[in-house]
Amino acid sequence: MKLTVLYPHAKSKFLASLLLYQHQIEWVRVGQSIPKTPLLVTAGGDGTINYAVNNISLEETKLVILPLGRGNALARILNLSLCLLSDWDLQHSEELDIPLLEVNGRLAVFGAGMGKGSEIVNFANPYSQLGTSSYLASAIKYIQVNPAYKICINGELHQDLLTVEASLWGRVGFGLPLTWQDTPGLFLTLIKGHPFYAAVLFLLGQIPEWEGAKTLSGNSFVLESEVEIPAHIDGETFLAKRLEVKASAKCGKIIKPGTPPGSYSD
Repeated sequence: MKLTVLYPHAKSKFLASLLLYQHQIEWVRVGQSIPKTPLLVTAGGDGTINYAVNNISLEETKLVILPLGRGNALARILNLSLCLLSDWDLQHSEELDIPLLEVNGRLAVFGAGMGKGSEIVNFANPYSQLGTSSYLASAIKYIQVNPAYKICINGELHQDLLTVEASLWGRVGFGLPLTWQDTPGLFLTLIKGHPFYAAVLFLLGQIPEWEGAKTLSGNSFVLESEVEIPAHIDGETFLAKRLEVKASAKCGKIIKPGTPPGSYSD
């Protein structure tokens, strides 16, 4: 089978070539134009999937996800594993509709935020090919200081915030929970306190129970700051004064490969 594969860098291209060795491949790097295709393989993380949904026809193209990014949060939530893909896997597959967000007029597959969480992602991005260790090094760097951000949320001022994270799935990063919800919906989590303490509780999965974390649900949120502060959309970082996040009427289609007879699946 001939496949079109979207990849962000040389490491993911090499790994994808091993997993897809049975197929003829048309390689497309993130940043390039994606040709029309009924099936697109994304060989990267949430940022690669984000690029895909913003540059394909959602009605005509379905996605196959090879989780080769750092966090792979969406793949973890949808229980998509990294494995060899044969013709059988693709022909005996399950089709999933995935909801999307709109952030500042563009689609997002996972979430967006402002504050320390975006600082950590920004520091890790140049070292993305090092994998999860880039996140760990970034966290160590940034939990040593405690910046206090002032952010207006839907017109209400909130002071002394570490970070604000909007998530379609109530989860963030490596799929760690910001809520205990099992179904998608737009959630906004505000986190205060000492960054080291917050980081430990977050890694232990205790943020939803911590008094320093408050989660709101709704259909849209506007985050505003008087000055430009670190922000991110699906792991792509930049400086911003405003993020407008809302549930999108659009959805994407994901192909979840089948499990061959005689094998086991979680």
